[in-house]
Amino acid sequence: MPEDAFEALADADVRNDATFTLDAEHATPVFGRQDDPPSDPAATDVDPGEAVDVLGTSHLLAQFGAVAREALRGHLPEGHGAVERGASVSHLAPVGVDGDVTVTATLVRVSRPDVRFAVRAERESDGAAVATGDLTFRVVDRERFRDSVPE
Repeated sequence: MPEDAFEALADADVRNDATFTLDAEHATPVFGRQDDPPSDPAATDVDPGEAVDVLGTSHLLAQFGAVAREALRGHLPEGHGAVERGASVSHLAPVGVDGDVTVTATLVRVSRPDVRFAVRAERESDGAAVATGDLTFRVVDRERFRDSVPE
């Protein structure tokens, strides 16, 4: 990506938000058996009735990634794209199935060839902070990246 494109990106107000509803398919069971990938609970004295399905890290990261990529839309030059390079998430409060969550992503750093977003999730029901974190994307030439993926 040309240097001036990174400078323009650093000067832009790049942010986005979206709201989603946690469905049972994307929830993660805690205090109970997990089917995908299969695993037993950490505690050996757990009663099956204790299991509860909540927003897990994998689905939360997918939501954060989607909202950050959407924020970058229109800010990258032709032929370039963004691939996730790293992430950090801290869970602060649970969300159960059918809970509505708003996720936000704000560009906070441009360090060629990487861009970093601060991300946040909040429960719609009470505004409680659900999670915070950061995502780093590498800005890549799409054709060169595709060519680097083994078949």
